[in-house]
Amino acid sequence: MFKTMPPGRPVPRLLPFAVIAGLLALTMLSAPTVSAQETPSKTVILTEYQFNPKTITLTVGQPVQLNIQNQGGGDHSLLSEIPIAGVHYQKADNTPGEIQSYEAHNVLNADAVSGHTSVVTFTPTKAGTFEFFSEDEETLGMVGNFVVVGPGGQAAAPAAAAPAPTTSATVARDGQSLSSQSAATQTMFTAVWGDRAAQEWVQEHNAALPR
Repeated sequence: MFKTMPPGRPVPRLLPFAVIAGLLALTMLSAPTVSAQETPSKTVILTEYQFNPKTITLTVGQPVQLNIQNQGGGDHSLLSEIPIAGVHYQKADNTPGEIQSYEAHNVLNADAVSGHTSVVTFTPTKAGTFEFFSEDEETLGMVGNFVVVGPGGQAAAPAAAAPAPTTSATVARDGQSLSSQSAATQTMFTAVWGDRAAQEWVQEHNAALPR
């Protein structure tokens, strides 16, 4: 004879096997997804007066976290005109105003005082070789290069021969800048030229240097 369940007692039900298997699969797949999206990092060490390494290879369209470690006794920086997007300063010794401007205009110009590490993430947008340097210290040999390759790893077609090292728009040929001048000189140029004070000072100073 068949047994009957006592009245009022619910009949137990088993979850279909396919539903259980699906839940387990979702649980197992969710964990690795985050780690696969981590941004690769590159580290450059700053000392007197060099970068190590002097050449950093990047890839177009690949975000990168650049760790700028100042192991020297003095304050240094790393700046470059490399074409980049998505710039974000996790930490740096620049002023808040500078960081806000650099992020808004995709500029790589990170200060790092002695013993500090600045961290900047960005995405290269163009293949080629782009110089980086420490402000006011190019003439001391504190320069290096970003080598940006295409998504498939190919280097940019050899352009014209690498140009001779040039100074930035705010650094004169002899390595001097407006920021290294007297307070009176800085005040005068700023009052006349505003945001272009540093560039105008460099133009006048370069014109006065012997050829």
